Amino acid sequence: MQQSAQTRPQHAVTHDAMQSFSNATDPRLAEVMGLLVKHLHAFVAESNLTKAEWLKGLEFLTEAAKITSDERNEFSLFSDIMGISSMVDVVSQPPGGTSSSVLGPFHNHDSHTQPNGCDLTQGQPGDRVWLHGRVLDIHQKPIPNAEIDFWQNADNGLYPAQDPAQDPQNLRCKISCDPNGSFSLLTIRPHPYTVPTDGPVGALLAHSNRSIWRPSHFHIIVSAPGYVGLVTELFPSGSDYIDNDTVFGVRPGLIVDIKPCHDEQVAQRYGLTTPVNEVNFDFCLVKKN
Repeated sequence: MQQSAQTRPQHAVTHDAMQSFSNATDPRLAEVMGLLVKHLHAFVAESNLTKAEWLKGLEFLTEAAKITSDERNEFSLFSDIMGISSMVDVVSQPPGGTSSSVLGPFHNHDSHTQPNGCDLTQGQPGDRVWLHGRVLDIHQKPIPNAEIDFWQNADNGLYPAQDPAQDPQNLRCKISCDPNGSFSLLTIRPHPYTVPTDGPVGALLAHSNRSIWRPSHFHIIVSAPGYVGLVTELFPSGSDYIDNDTVFGVRPGLIVDIKPCHDEQVAQRYGLTTPVNEVNFDFCLVKKN
């Protein structure tokens, strides 16, 4: 005899909810949503989640939605501090390429295209750093005309979305690499900073007695037709919090040294004196299947 909804065992709810996605037009959607239901239900059962706690969770998501905008994504930040963003990096990273890292909450798609070799500093405070390198394939051959999407924080530790005094385009740009896959730009030394603490994620970190700090880093997205795109970060060695990143984004292969460069031509190009602080890093992309 078929059981009523009131008398069916608890696990049947999970089964029925998983099955409800089985007819999705995209088989991958059916698979992912079924597994999501399975593990969320297991979490509810294992934690004996109360209705009040469930409502508190919905309130958290509602508050995150209220402050999410094109310039700041509280859901991305939540994913970061939970280690989910880093886990996605780990499981989706194609072998042979440069390690990926978290996108962070302050990426903006409308960065202006600047000439290769551009000076992003525009007279603002901060130690100048010449960042350059190449975009290569896994056989160390250059990828012509790859695109670099770059952004970082200012000398006060803030991004434009956090600091109305900054130009919205400050210290960010898109650059097309040359036919040899080479790119360069002049920027400033980044600084450690706290993740935003004025929203629900900040409150969660405070209640959890967790660090709110990230080590200094440059954000970079590297893309080229026919290759798997790379979202990553470069972390200057010796930065505070490099061993305690609150979003778990540091990878050994992404830690870079800022070294003195004595190239007079580079110094003259940017109106500097030698030695110039230099970061030289080659990115490696993997071909799409």
